[in-house]
Amino acid sequence: MKFVYTICLCLSVAVFANAGVMAAPLSGDHELVVAQLQSPSEAVARLDQIVITPTGTEVGQKETSVSISTITLQDIEARQAVRVEEVLREVSGVIISQTGAAGSVTSLFLRGGNNNMTQVLLNGFRLNDVGGGFDFSKLTTDNVERVEVVKGPMSSLYGSDAMTGVVNVISRKGEGKPSLTLTSNWGAHAEGHSKRNLISEQRLNFQGAWQKFAWSVGYGNYYDYGILPFNNRLTANVLNSRLDLTPMEKLTFTFTTLFIDQYSGFPTSGGGDRLDSKVFGGVGLDPDQNTANNNLLLGLTANYQPWDWWQHELSLGYLHLNSRYNNKANPDQVLFQDYDYYSRDLEDQYSLNYRSNLVFGQKDRIGSTTTLGLELRNERWKGWAYGWDWFAWSYRDDFTKASRGSVSYYLQEQLAFYDRFFLTCGGRFEDNSSFDRVEFSPRASAALRFPETDTTIRAGGGRAIKAPSFYQTNSLNPFALGNPALKPEQNVSWEVGVDQWYGEQVQASLTYFENNFTDLIQYIYPSFFNIAKASTKGFEFALTLRPKPLPGFTVRTAYTYLTDLRVLDAGNLVSLAVIPGQNLLRRPRQTWSFDLNYQAKTWEVNLNGLYVGPRADLGYYPFPVNTRRLGNGGYFIANLAGYYTVVQNWGSVKRLQLMARANNLFDKNYTEVFGYSSPRFNIIGGLRLEI
Repeated sequence: MKFVYTICLCLSVAVFANAGVMAAPLSGDHELVVAQLQSPSEAVARLDQIVITPTGTEVGQKETSVSISTITLQDIEARQAVRVEEVLREVSGVIISQTGAAGSVTSLFLRGGNNNMTQVLLNGFRLNDVGGGFDFSKLTTDNVERVEVVKGPMSSLYGSDAMTGVVNVISRKGEGKPSLTLTSNWGAHAEGHSKRNLISEQRLNFQGAWQKFAWSVGYGNYYDYGILPFNNRLTANVLNSRLDLTPMEKLTFTFTTLFIDQYSGFPTSGGGDRLDSKVFGGVGLDPDQNTANNNLLLGLTANYQPWDWWQHELSLGYLHLNSRYNNKANPDQVLFQDYDYYSRDLEDQYSLNYRSNLVFGQKDRIGSTTTLGLELRNERWKGWAYGWDWFAWSYRDDFTKASRGSVSYYLQEQLAFYDRFFLTCGGRFEDNSSFDRVEFSPRASAALRFPETDTTIRAGGGRAIKAPSFYQTNSLNPFALGNPALKPEQNVSWEVGVDQWYGEQVQASLTYFENNFTDLIQYIYPSFFNIAKASTKGFEFALTLRPKPLPGFTVRTAYTYLTDLRVLDAGNLVSLAVIPGQNLLRRPRQTWSFDLNYQAKTWEVNLNGLYVGPRADLGYYPFPVNTRRLGNGGYFIANLAGYYTVVQNWGSVKRLQLMARANNLFDKNYTEVFGYSSPRFNIIGGLRLEI
């Protein structure tokens, strides 16, 4: 109820502020402005980075009252990152967990939350499965301009799944004369298990603008034999495009496309390749078990601004997720595997999101931005499971389908007082057919800015929710029946922090946060129930240095310390994964990253490192018996990347570069998920041509 009172108070202030602003005469000193930052300290204002995700509108990062990290195109290129998760690892509060080689299931834990509590967006369109799950192994950096990571409960603006934050990947916008960039990289793993250890990365980007039309298209083709002797191959094709059309000055259209075609082979049966091997008493490694995914996102966004003070935004989205699992009978290689088993899941998500932004006043006096929104969603699922048991000579075929819809209304108010005090508050009513009632998700945050010292103090809190997955509500599996009465999981969270700038040379941020998770869904034979509670608390620190005496040199570091990550209540569930008073799995108390980058006229070098502390995990000796809870040791890995420009501005060639990178530079034998091997040293190099 405290959050409800806070929202009501904020809205009352907004109404009076708007009334005062609208009543003022529109003289030359009282112009209506949309996103102009008229700060007394203009030199400081020019350095302010514009971000979109915290409020859904363009604001300066120094004006935001939430914790946000931004990864730029320059950061991505300096590290030569292929997948988005590679650059997310250096963000404070982020933990990445990968079960093996490239293409293996890759999960993100934000601020100690579960891996299905972070909403993932591309240009504002959701990429998550229904229920919040998302595999980061599929998301590459092709055609990516920047990544914005907002931490904290964001359901008030983004709805279900934004429990611990939002990762918004923003595509490049075409500009200037047409240009084509071709990248060809080749490399190998150093595991030494065979000669077949090839890595191939072939990428293309075509972008430009002509009159009122702009385009940027990125394509990547990837092949990785893997780190195991057999059945560890990854093949992927990714297309990420953005088309922009401006038929008139105040009307723009943006069309987003993302297509992912990925195949991943994996020989493990549940305990990991290290423990499934018969050498360790396991059931054996499978020679042809694999998954195949075909995902498609289509999104259209229209922006119309008839007057400076009124903006309309309409987004229409379609997400198609097609996942297949294939596992032939291999009794000679894997014990007890006498049956063929195949499954397929199809999800189709349709969305309509309308926002109206009303902007009045001036930020150096009193400015107001009011957002009114409506979001409609329709989600459909079909699931197949079928197989032939050669031992029992029987055939099994299961088919399940379900659908759900939701209607959400949301309101957000942003107030700015004399470029010093910034207040954001709002809430969302979500009527989801999978809920037994309408859910209200409020949020309020404030920032107090001191331009004289370039310091911002901020605080905020709110409530966020996450809908159950289709499997949890609609499964017909007799050993895991769906429960249609499941409630959404929820998180009540708050944070306080301080940001400090010193020109372009120093940027520092320190945040303390608390999450309180309730109604967490757990499996109790034969179904799922809202029974668990958990708490995570901690500190996040980030620092960027660009020292004047060393032009071209940049230092970044991020540190996270979780002071609490306990299960509070397991609801009488007897499970090694959820034990009251014990830590949540696969979440370390401490993580630390650094990034050293030096850029000269014709060359650039980047050294980055990551430390992940010890964390709780589960081990199987062998699967599925003798499961035990254990401690997974900490590790430190470093990566090195570099460019050298051979030709620049020579005829039609804008740039020709030699490039190379070494991953796991010191060949560390480490474990992200217990039982699963992680990539050792590998080196990749090639050419990048821009014409």
